[in-house]
Amino acid sequence: MLLAGACGYSMTFSLNRIVVTEGIPVFPFVFWQSVVAGAVALIAGLAVRQLPRLTGVYVRFYFIFGFVGIALPYTLLALAAPRVPAGAVALSLTLSPILTYAFSVLFRLDRVHLLRIAGILLGLAGILVVLAPGTTLPEPGMAPWLLMAFCAPVCYAFGTVTVVLLRPADSKPIPLTCGIAFASAILMLPVMAAADQWWLFDGAMTDGDWALLGVGTITAGFFVLGLEVIRMAGPVFFSTYGYIGTLTGLGWAALYFGEVPSPWIALAVALLFAGLFLVNRTSPPAAPAGVGR
Repeated sequence: MLLAGACGYSMTFSLNRIVVTEGIPVFPFVFWQSVVAGAVALIAGLAVRQLPRLTGVYVRFYFIFGFVGIALPYTLLALAAPRVPAGAVALSLTLSPILTYAFSVLFRLDRVHLLRIAGILLGLAGILVVLAPGTTLPEPGMAPWLLMAFCAPVCYAFGTVTVVLLRPADSKPIPLTCGIAFASAILMLPVMAAADQWWLFDGAMTDGDWALLGVGTITAGFFVLGLEVIRMAGPVFFSTYGYIGTLTGLGWAALYFGEVPSPWIALAVALLFAGLFLVNRTSPPAAPAGVGR
């Protein structure tokens, strides 16, 4: 499940770029991919007779995770997508395990370990290599946009820990994904109104339209798999999808856009993976999500 989710999700970095460069506005893109993800999960829920619950604890979870797991990070990634190489953005996935551990310590789900702190410092060194002028980015002006994209894993890491803290007991991943996705869509409505950005599917399907549908479908699958992996193995284990996603994301970028990674990318990947190894070196088994709630 971890392998399938990571390989699929890493494709969205390239699809995001296709969507935005095809002219679909950023905020409607995030809205519609949330709607598509919710619709896919709803159809799956109807098939297995698992529909989202609308009690207070569930609705709270939908909107909190819909904001930190979809609405905010997807907006950041979509804004950065046309301005930086997709392969460089894929490197952000490698930060997820490091940041998930940091949030786990902050919320007392894990303990401080010197090896893990060393791993965090190595991960930061890898990010500095990517952001340094004249290394991986063709233009120095891309650095702020890449830094914006790197804020997305902060959201993902916080959201992963949120699953452990707030997930309702005995909840199922398919209806949870449905509620989270539609909550994200609702959150994007006032944002679109404030920005006066509206967009609808019209006429013949373009590459951007198909890419948008692809992102929404992948999002639904990734969240269903991710919620189940977190329940079974805990947040730190799930966050290691960054190992797989980084490499496959670079592969998707090469396939879609012909991006050839620079030698600095190799150094950054080495530092990030060394950091990941140290962060996960002493991972204890995590308690199942939702226990006692």
